[in-house]
Amino acid sequence: MTLAELAPSREMSSHRHNMLGMMLDDIVPSDYLDDIIGLARDKRAGYCCVTNVHQCVLVHDDEEFRTLVNRATLVIPDSVILQRARSLRHGVPFSATMKGADIMLELCRRAATANVPIALIGGRDDSVLETLAANLTEQFPALRIAFSFSPPFRAPTHQEDEELVRYIAASDASLVFVGLGCPKQERWMASHVKRVGAMMIGVGAAFDFNAGIVRPSPAWVHRYGFEWLYRLASEPRRLWKRYLTTSPRFIWLLVKDAIRVEILGRKQVL
Repeated sequence: MTLAELAPSREMSSHRHNMLGMMLDDIVPSDYLDDIIGLARDKRAGYCCVTNVHQCVLVHDDEEFRTLVNRATLVIPDSVILQRARSLRHGVPFSATMKGADIMLELCRRAATANVPIALIGGRDDSVLETLAANLTEQFPALRIAFSFSPPFRAPTHQEDEELVRYIAASDASLVFVGLGCPKQERWMASHVKRVGAMMIGVGAAFDFNAGIVRPSPAWVHRYGFEWLYRLASEPRRLWKRYLTTSPRFIWLLVKDAIRVEILGRKQVL
């Protein structure tokens, strides 16, 4: 059985836009934050993808990955460039986005208020995870971190994987933050959602940002769509290939898609 077959069918009903095969939800941050907390409070199982240009290209290239992303409860952008591309491609108003790290913090704030216990899966090592947990509880004293775990970089054994699922279930966490990086975290959520039985959200590098390991960008950097440049300057060795190859290809794929749609439209008129 493939990962795409393990992922549950999508249940949310919000409108979606096709971006190179990725179905991006048309929903503003205040609404999806409420939805995620509401689903977690009701102990609903599902997973949310916080997406960007890099993930959009991966979805375009990989059919199985495309299926499991599009089956997510919500597919929401934290990329201004992706959001602007959606606006131009589909002729819809541009709406602001939130950085993944800010999405995580806002969900923690709401989880503390709603008495929704959380779990943290990811982080570079145990010390980063401990710092992250300490920072979150300092900001949100009522937040209950029911479970946290930093997986090894190697693939887990079957026994280790089964133990992790049992620990998460026993913790009673109903909102699980997964910070394993793309596409690993999306594949992990899709393959575990039915067994974990909680609402999960992949937040990528948000663990490092909110632990203070990587310095977050100023608000204006994100607002003007320069988040990629800030991150490239902060971590050039790790990110140069992603940003200097993926981003130009994303633009080229959008141009090809626009030409294809224009040609099809002309044929229909004729």
